[in-house]
Amino acid sequence: MASPQTISGPLAAAPASHIHVLAIGGAHQFGHILPVACELERRHPGKVRFFVSSEAEARAAAALADDAGLPLPETVVMHLPLAASVLPDRLHKFARLVRWAPPLRDAALILCAERTSTVLKRLPGDCPPMLHIPHGAGDRAVGFEARFRLFDHVMLAGRKDRDRLVESGFVRPQDCTVTGPVKLATTLACASRRPPLFDNGRPTILYNPHFSRKLSSIEAFGRRLVEAVVADGRYNLVVAPHVRLARRWSAAKRRRWEALAVPGQVIVDLGSARCNDMTYTLGADLYVGDVSSQVYEFLVRPRPCLFVDAQGTDWQGSEDYAMWHFGEVIGPDADPVAAIGRAFATHGAYVGWQRERMAYTIDGIAWEPDGTPTFRGRDPVGEAADQVERFAGLGAGGLAAAA
Repeated sequence: MASPQTISGPLAAAPASHIHVLAIGGAHQFGHILPVACELERRHPGKVRFFVSSEAEARAAAALADDAGLPLPETVVMHLPLAASVLPDRLHKFARLVRWAPPLRDAALILCAERTSTVLKRLPGDCPPMLHIPHGAGDRAVGFEARFRLFDHVMLAGRKDRDRLVESGFVRPQDCTVTGPVKLATTLACASRRPPLFDNGRPTILYNPHFSRKLSSIEAFGRRLVEAVVADGRYNLVVAPHVRLARRWSAAKRRRWEALAVPGQVIVDLGSARCNDMTYTLGADLYVGDVSSQVYEFLVRPRPCLFVDAQGTDWQGSEDYAMWHFGEVIGPDADPVAAIGRAFATHGAYVGWQRERMAYTIDGIAWEPDGTPTFRGRDPVGEAADQVERFAGLGAGGLAAAA
């Protein structure tokens, strides 16, 4: 893999024709936006800048582009002055946006995958059009909120998100477009090269708890699941929570969880690149989780699901928990192995709804007779890039002409 071309020092002024792709939410968001940045770079070489928070993220972006065979734009690392180290971690993103606002807004258009970046619209001075590709297509209400009003246009994976945004009143119908799932389409194009997660023929379970303390099942259920699967011996297990979960943990707590790994049977991954690139969602046979949107990545091939309600939620009939109709919902005290057995045995009762909901959530998805997902000729990356060009006022070749 070639080293990324990064800029870490003062940023030279950009021609007003540049497109700035802002990816400061973490590497787990790159799959939703980097392929579009790369496509824009292919169309307009040297006219795209990709902004990240650290050198490690720059390397992660380069690895992702290299794996997909895509041209990586010039990458800018948004360093903060040393004095910012006294700020709490939760304020670093805001501080970067304020510190870097002038060069970020010196562009024809800004594209981002998270909504904190709307700070750039609220700061004094002019801001170019801002477009948004949400990172994921989950059901929770937090994905449909007032900051959407600050975007000039939103590009969505499917009709479900479009309908909820329009019904919420945060986005007008003309201000959002269903372009399809950028991450899914890009990842599936090269997924066939991946080896199996385990080489023993046993079914593999993915446990993917959410990072929110209020919603996650990790503390109430996670260790019991690992111990039960190890004792039973019939299954493999991957413990791969949302990458934000373990970032808050102490080094000692991380070591305690990683010590639960069993060679050849249990993988504990608290945040490697494989947590972000669908290695586990594509490679597992059963999904166990709570409210993570990654269940929609898992269901690109409909398979058994099991959900853990650790809070005694009144979830029936709530759109925020629509995913819990994909399989049985259990409490944290349930017998994990018995529930796993039921999930495999009863999947036929859920597969129809899984397919129907996926078709509503992920535009253009369909399945071959063998279960292989297809996108009916849709090109989500190209469609998103087309929208960026349109809202930048630049058609094909326009950036080169304007430079």
